[in-house]
Parts: sequence; C-alpha cells; structure tokens
Amino acid sequence: MKTLLRLPSARVNWTGVVVIVLTLVGPHALAEDRGAQIFQNQCASCHGNEGIALKTPILHGQEPAYIVRSLMAFKHGGRIDQIMMSMNSIALGLTEEDIGSVARYLAGQDPCEIDIKIDYGREGFREEFSAGREMYAASNCGHCHESFHHFAPRIMGQKASYLKLALSQFQAGVRVAPMMPQMLQSWTEEDFQNVVTYISGMRLMRACNSDY
Repeated sequence: MKTLLRLPSARVNWTGVVVIVLTLVGPHALAEDRGAQIFQNQCASCHGNEGIALKTPILHGQEPAYIVRSLMAFKHGGRIDQIMMSMNSIALGLTEEDIGSVARYLAGQDPCEIDIKIDYGREGFREEFSAGREMYAASNCGHCHESFHHFAPRIMGQKASYLKLALSQFQAGVRVAPMMPQMLQSWTEEDFQNVVTYISGMRLMRACNSDY
C-alpha cells in the first residue's frame, strides 16, 4: 500500500499581498486620481471643454514642471491671474502635493480631447500660417518653447484666443518673462496675427480631427 505524501497547504497572506501591491503602485495611482479629481472639481470649467469659449489656455499635455511653477507662482503671489481673476485663490487652497498631482495628471492627458475647431479653410489662413511660421523661426521662439528652456510652456496647438491675450499682456508688461518684452517690441499687428495663426494652427499636425 502506497503512502501518500501530504505537502503542507500553501497559505497566502492576502493582507501582505495587498500591502505590497499598494506600496508598488498605490502612490502613483492615488496621485493620478487626486490630480484628476482636482482638475475636474476646480479646473475643468475654465481649462476643459466647458471653458472652450474662454481666453484660458489648454493645459492637457503641458509640461508638469511648467504647471508646478505656474501654480506655485499663483499660490505665493508671484503671478496675478489677469484672465478669470480666480487662479490665485484656487492655487492658495492647494498643497504642494496637490499641485504635483494635478501637474502629473495634466501632463498625461491628450490635447486632442479639447474640442477646438480651426477654420483652416478660411480666406487667408494658409498665407497667415506660412508667414507666422517664418516669423516664429526668425524670432527663435522654439529655443524656449520647444526645448523647455527657462521653464517655457509648450504652445504648439494652443488656443488662439489665449495666445492673443498672452502676447498682448507680455507686450504691455502685464506679464513678465525672459526675452518676451524685447522680442515683441518689433512685432507688428500683422506679425501677431500670423504667429497666432501658425501656433494655434499647428493643432492640425496632431490630426485631432479626421477632417484635417
């Protein structure tokens, strides 16, 4: 008669497993959830599709370090909200951890989710786009905005209404940034229009809409 060898049953410490899993992925998942929650509750009405008609910037896909730097400036009064007049109070209510969470969340979002329509078939669009591309290159805008130099934001495909407002604020000295006032001094109204058409029109290169 054969004797069956009984091995000790494997007992899984599920509590330990849960702790390990949370340790490995929990902080990142919780931070992303917190960032999403903050954006939906406090930011989406201006920076999401709900605020599409406002002169507010698209933040989806933005560099996280730029978001952090901007929110910290709003929080500590180094930058004053000249658009909706609410960013300073919103940022003041956020902790540094909150700011980091919302910055990481926004960095991972697709700008194409913001439903911006560009009338690329309008008369003069192609001419403005081409002239704006040349002015953008001649002014060396990409040195900062394409290499993340001086914490400059990504602006390709940005909302045209916001670009017009921001450029006018830099030109008037309402907003301050390295090199911006000096560069804009020589720009004409036509230069502004052309560059805005080019930068905002670069959204077409993202193929956010099959009609483009």
